[in-house]
Amino acid sequence: MTLAEIETAPFRVHKTARFEASPNALFARMVDPRSWIEWFPLMYRADWVTQKTNGVGAEREVALRVFGKYRERMLAWEPGERFAFTMTASTSPLVKRMAEDWRMSREGNGVRLDWTVGGYPTTLGRAGAPALRAVLSRLFAGGGAKLDKLLRERGTQVA
Repeated sequence: MTLAEIETAPFRVHKTARFEASPNALFARMVDPRSWIEWFPLMYRADWVTQKTNGVGAEREVALRVFGKYRERMLAWEPGERFAFTMTASTSPLVKRMAEDWRMSREGNGVRLDWTVGGYPTTLGRAGAPALRAVLSRLFAGGGAKLDKLLRERGTQVA
C-alpha cells in the first residue's frame, strides 16, 4: 500500500492520544521495534530484517499474539513528526494489504499522536470488521497508556 491509500482504504481506524513528552522522544520510542514489546499489548517479537534500520525502505518483522506475523517496510520517516509503514507479507487471515501512519505534533506541553490504519480486508476480515475496529481501539488505548507511563518513568518529558 502507498501512503495515499491509507486514507482511501475500505477498512480504516483513526485514533488520537496525548503524551507528556517531546515529539522527538515519542518518535524515538515509536521507531524502535524492540520498545514495542514493552508497551504494545500483543507484540512479542520485533526486529529489523534489513541492514538499514531507519528511514524509508527499512524493513522489520513483528509477531503479534492472535493476529499473526508481519513484514513491514517504512514508507515515511520524519523524526519527531511522522513514520508510516506498509505490510509486505503476513500470516494474518484478516487483511490482504495494510498500512499504518503515525503522526506527532506538539500540543501544549506535550505531543499529540494521530494513528491511522488502513487496509484491504479478506472475506473473514470484512465479516469481523466491527469487532476488529473495537479491538484495535482498545489496543491503541491500552498501549498508549503503557507508552505514556514508560516515557514518564524514563524522564523523556518535554525538555
